[in-house]
Amino acid sequence: MSLSKHENPGNAIKGIESKGPERQAQNVTGGMGLLAEVSTLAWNLVIPIVGGVMLGHYLDNRNNSGVTWSLSLLVLGVIIAFSNLYNLYIEQGQKKIEKKQITNEDEKAHAQEE
Repeated sequence: MSLSKHENPGNAIKGIESKGPERQAQNVTGGMGLLAEVSTLAWNLVIPIVGGVMLGHYLDNRNNSGVTWSLSLLVLGVIIAFSNLYNLYIEQGQKKIEKKQITNEDEKAHAQEE
């Protein structure tokens, strides 16, 4: 790392020091955040499908209707599960766009300070 004539060496050291703990906290949060996202994804896919089959099986047994309710609610559960998946995908895309905009604003503000 080279310093220009106008830079204060103390500022460079502060910049290096500030990146360490923040980067470590971001990695821990990122790992736990990823685990939370995966578990949310799993529940959003599993619950509608399994719940639909279980409710359909109960209704079929109660009404002696074969597998009509089970299949119907299975299809409905799959549709709901994919709808949840699509909504999560859109939400993640919006978060990435917002994060990119914040990063760009920070870079512009930092460039103006120099």
